[in-house]
Amino acid sequence: MTRARTVAMLAWLALGSLTSGCSTPAEGRVDSASLDPASFPPVSNMLLRRCGSLDCHGSQYRNLRLVGFGASRLAPGELPGGGPTTADEHTYNYQGVISLEPEKIADVAASKGAKLSELTLVRKARGEEAHKGDQRITAGDDADKCLVAWLSGARNDAACDAAAKAP
Repeated sequence: MTRARTVAMLAWLALGSLTSGCSTPAEGRVDSASLDPASFPPVSNMLLRRCGSLDCHGSQYRNLRLVGFGASRLAPGELPGGGPTTADEHTYNYQGVISLEPEKIADVAASKGAKLSELTLVRKARGEEAHKGDQRITAGDDADKCLVAWLSGARNDAACDAAAKAP
């Protein structure tokens, strides 16, 4: 067997093993439609300020990676302070947040926030669950109001802006 043929066969086998390990989508797809991506940039800015430093969720080594001003950037070689967070970076952050626990996020959105305590994002941020970054949000503060409003399908841009500017 020639080397090219061997490489082609190995590539084919690798592709087959990758695709056979994937499951087909469940009948009821996760719907987080009430969590509007267009309303997310103020939340994204708050999360970047509270959680996005390069030694925390601004790092590529975290399961929730935030990108934008003050954190790592989407554009290769762009510096953390190299300009405001872009629309693509807000979209990236939105997708990261809703991908953490998609079924639970959909439940919280459907319940208009009644099931907030089920989200790891909320529990860790509030310090209710072990978190290497300690407590980043206090229940009832501006950051909490910002996040809770968005997860409930509403907006509180004033709280988000205040939390993003707080030291």
